[in-house]
Amino acid sequence: QAIFVQFARRLLVNSSTVMAFEQKFDLASGFDNRQEKSKVHIRVQQRNGRKNWTTVAGFPEHVRLPKSGRVLPVDFDKLLRSLKKTFKTNGVLIQDEDHGRIIQLQGDIRKEVGEFLVSVTALVTKDQITTHGS
Repeated sequence: QAIFVQFARRLLVNSSTVMAFEQKFDLASGFDNRQEKSKVHIRVQQRNGRKNWTTVAGFPEHVRLPKSGRVLPVDFDKLLRSLKKTFKTNGVLIQDEDHGRIIQLQGDIRKEVGEFLVSVTALVTKDQITTHGS
């Protein structure tokens, strides 16, 4: 946030404008503390024959705890390990420039993964999950 504010100070000449900008902007929630919840997209991709992949994209990198308000990073390795053990399947974690971290699991387990993310992990709500192709 400090780097962004320094950049804004270089662009804007009037310091009162910069002070108003600093008060309105927050990196976590944007302008006026409007926090848009990110969508988690669960898709299935056909591999070959009857083989499928289930992909989970758009998962947040950091999660805010509801009671304390602390922001903690999401441990994708633990999440992947838990998904693999629960559904008895193999999976991999992919880093993409456009979509962030993508969890890729073997088999068509879209509904089960959505229920797992809401009930067991409680990192996302049911409103944030979009299941494609069902």
